[in-house]
Amino acid sequence: LLFFTFSFIGWIWEVTLHLVSDGVFVNRGTMFGPWLPIYGTGGILILVLLKPFRKSPWLLFTTAFILCGIVEYFTGWYLETFKHMKWWDYSGYIFNIDGRVCLEGLLVFGLAGCAFTYVIAPILDNLYSKIKPKVASILCVVLISLYLADLMYTKVNLNTGVGISEEVEKVDVK
Repeated sequence: LLFFTFSFIGWIWEVTLHLVSDGVFVNRGTMFGPWLPIYGTGGILILVLLKPFRKSPWLLFTTAFILCGIVEYFTGWYLETFKHMKWWDYSGYIFNIDGRVCLEGLLVFGLAGCAFTYVIAPILDNLYSKIKPKVASILCVVLISLYLADLMYTKVNLNTGVGISEEVEKVDVK
């Protein structure tokens, strides 16, 4: 449930940013459902891998900054290399690496990692613990089924277009 919640929060974040900056609703991301798995993955990795750093907010911020940078960079690399598309490009931002990550974005992800860990995850954990296990299981099965259906559909029909992605030039290396 946390994966899907973080994925949905990421989707809301991206859609809202685009709506505010361009005044247009765009379903951001590689998939068609209201989720961005990179946010769900990042949120879960922060909660699981960075648990030893929770006693120090500064250390948690720093490690979340680094972890999210790694996840975002390699996700961008994967999409560009294997899907030949860019879903984001930070080339115009200061301190960017190959346009895949930038300092501004990583600072936001570091702060978001702290917010996930200290505020959002405990609230959600408390809320989700009140759901009967059988209901939670059914909800998870439904969400996973929808996600897998979306993933299979997306394998054939990428979510692309204006405001979503741009084609990457294929470079023939000889």
